[in-house]
Amino acid sequence: MVKKRIVAILLVVALVVVFAGCQQPPPATTPTPTPTPTTPKITSLTIASGTVGGVYIYYCSGLASIYSKYLNISANAVQTKASVDNLLYVYKSPSDTIGISLIKSVHDAWHGKLDAFEKKPQNWIRVLWVTYVTPIHIVTTSDSGIKTVHDLKGKRVSTGAPGSGTEIDALAILSAAGIDPSKDFSVWQKLGAKESADALLDGKLDAYFWSGTIPTASVSELATNLKQRGKQIAFIAIPDDVIKKLNEMYPGLYVPDVMKKEYYDSPADVKTVSTLNVIFCHKDLPEDFVYMLVKTTFEHLDDLYAVHPAAKQTTIQNAVIYKGDIPYHPGALKYYKEKGVLK
Repeated sequence: MVKKRIVAILLVVALVVVFAGCQQPPPATTPTPTPTPTTPKITSLTIASGTVGGVYIYYCSGLASIYSKYLNISANAVQTKASVDNLLYVYKSPSDTIGISLIKSVHDAWHGKLDAFEKKPQNWIRVLWVTYVTPIHIVTTSDSGIKTVHDLKGKRVSTGAPGSGTEIDALAILSAAGIDPSKDFSVWQKLGAKESADALLDGKLDAYFWSGTIPTASVSELATNLKQRGKQIAFIAIPDDVIKKLNEMYPGLYVPDVMKKEYYDSPADVKTVSTLNVIFCHKDLPEDFVYMLVKTTFEHLDDLYAVHPAAKQTTIQNAVIYKGDIPYHPGALKYYKEKGVLK
């Protein structure tokens, strides 16, 4: 009896061992990887440009065409009042917008001098590249009797669209000349490039300011239309005393230049000043995206040069000539360092 019980116990133990041996170990669990943050893919881009008749709108439309063609994104240049309006545009849409501006407007925004930003510093701005140099046009007719900026007192003058880079440049020059538009002009208008040209042609203005490269379409058209009426376009000089004062007020932002008579078939060369234009963006625009924008631009400059003669000033060497206190975007710096134009 005892023998049978021992056999039974051994049989049970054997079965347990066999059963245990048949069990498969649980599969090893693979830990779920922690997701790594990725840059959201940007599929559309808005480029804040300028007014009809100015170079900005042509230049930015050229950029939009390049990005749409080579980056396979939907890029679009929008008409604006130019520099200050473009700063506001990018400020409100930082994730998918870049803009173009006169460096003076960017400088004033950075340093909290723009009413458009309630005089608060806008330290989000980052430079992408310098586009071209802009001469200041102060336009009149050869029979107006206006020779220098000082002669604008008592005249009907337009200082550019409200909030535009032209307006900022015009007010800086007038301030350096000791002229207060609200007191010293008989009529003070604030019109864009085309509107100012039309008003001068129709005898409603004596002169107007325009910050734009050469040639500017609306100025060329004005010269032609005046000639058809037996008149001639002319330009108002910025004398040495005003240029000196201007550079004391805004070091490094304006350089002496000459408005040559052959540009628009005017009677004589006159002294003026020029300033830089820049493409800019928000500091939060992703570095890899900015890198691709800059790279694509400089790899397809022939496409850009086709849109306007001023675009031919856009070179990788000129891109980094701005030496002020507003930083370049890291994505742009990466490309320039790769190409050896910056260390």
